[in-house]
Amino acid sequence: MRVTGIDVDAQVLAAARARHAVDESSDALAAVATADLVIIATPLDRIVETAIAVAPHLRPGTVLTDTGSVKAPIVAAVEAALPAGVRFVGGHPIAGSEGQGFAAADPRLLDGRPFVLTPTSRTHPDAVAAMRDLIVRLGMRPVLLDPVQHDELAAQISHLPYLVSLALRRAAAGDALAIAGRGFDDMTRIARSPAAMWDAICRSNRAAILRALASFEGELARLRRALESDRMGDALPPDTEAAHIISGQRGDR
Repeated sequence: MRVTGIDVDAQVLAAARARHAVDESSDALAAVATADLVIIATPLDRIVETAIAVAPHLRPGTVLTDTGSVKAPIVAAVEAALPAGVRFVGGHPIAGSEGQGFAAADPRLLDGRPFVLTPTSRTHPDAVAAMRDLIVRLGMRPVLLDPVQHDELAAQISHLPYLVSLALRRAAAGDALAIAGRGFDDMTRIARSPAAMWDAICRSNRAAILRALASFEGELARLRRALESDRMGDALPPDTEAAHIISGQRGDR
């Protein structure tokens, strides 16, 4: 397999070549002309326009996917715009970090993580098969979901945690931050993610995130009531569940 990296930033391409992340690089979309598989890894609000711009350069049968963390509006828009012959399937590798750009690349970031595919009735089965093969070769786990279902679940395990992390960071007083330990840092890590990226995510998945927020607010209210009535023991998980959570077997971030 040969990998071609395409970016408008020459320094990014040079860094990718230096770290052998790509076999060759280009700043022109026409470089996809010989590709069997094209992955669009732009900011969320640029995915659709990039897919439309790339499409005329693709050979019939080329598989096209993306890495956006919101799927339903992206998939609908791309499927409606692409010409016949381009085999698109929405994708979302759930392996993010607070870093951005090629400098934050980590070859271990993907190990064992889920890679969600969101095929529809219009998706060619060969596109799903090709992506499954790539996902396994990357050391990730393929998961198939409906685009709308994906967005509901992503709101709960990815988008809501960002908002909670942000709120937790803002709620801590200045003096408290001076003695913050690793636990606080772990819980507020994703609050350091690029704000523009999260603005696009929240706009695109607003309804699902609001539902996730409502559920979370309900849980906070339950904990508040338990604390006010001095019955926190009734609201806390049993030791077996706590051990399960600590082991890292839950969650995607």
